[in-house]
Amino acid sequence: MMKLIFEVLFLLIVIYYSYHYIILIAQMKKPALIPFDRTDLKTVRKFPQKSADAPVISKNKLGLTMYAVMLAFLIAMFIFGKYNMKFSWTYLYLLFIPLINAKDLLNVFAVYDDGFISGSKFVPWKKLQSFHFKKIDLNHKYYGYSQEVNEGYELILKTKMGSHSLVVTEEEMKERLACIFEEQVKEG
Repeated sequence: MMKLIFEVLFLLIVIYYSYHYIILIAQMKKPALIPFDRTDLKTVRKFPQKSADAPVISKNKLGLTMYAVMLAFLIAMFIFGKYNMKFSWTYLYLLFIPLINAKDLLNVFAVYDDGFISGSKFVPWKKLQSFHFKKIDLNHKYYGYSQEVNEGYELILKTKMGSHSLVVTEEEMKERLACIFEEQVKEG
C-alpha cells in the first residue's frame, strides 16, 4: 500500500513538472510584450550578474535540454525502480532535488498577454497576487554586482505558490512593468 502511494505521488510530481515544461515551450513560441528588443533585455535581469536571455527556444536550448534530461532521468529511474525489487523508493525522492532548483535553469524574464515567464516557470496572470519594487541600496543583497544593478530595483512578484524576483536597472522599464502588473493585479 505504501509503495503504491509513493508511486502515485512520484507520478503526480513528474506530471506536474512535465506540464510546466510543455507550457513553457508553448509560451516561448509566442511573441513577448517585454522584452521587445535588445535594450529591454539589458534592463531586466533574472540574475544580477548578467542581462536576461531572449525568451525564445533557440537562445535557451541548453537550459531546456537540461530540464528535459532531468525529467527523462526521473522517469527512467521510476521505471527501473518499478521492475527492480531491490531498489529502495526512499532514495528516489532525492532525485527531486535538481527539479526543485529547476526554476533557475533559464535566465529568462518575459511578459506575455496571458502571464509572465520567470526563469523556467510560466505564471498565468490569475496567479499573480501582488508585486513591489525594492530599491537596491548599500544594504541590499544584490548591491555590488555592477553599477547598473546598484542604481536599480528588485522587482518581487508574489504568486499563490511563492514569489519571483528580478532586477530592473532602468527607471523607464520600472514604470512599464509597474503599469502592466498594476493592471493585472486589479483584474485578478
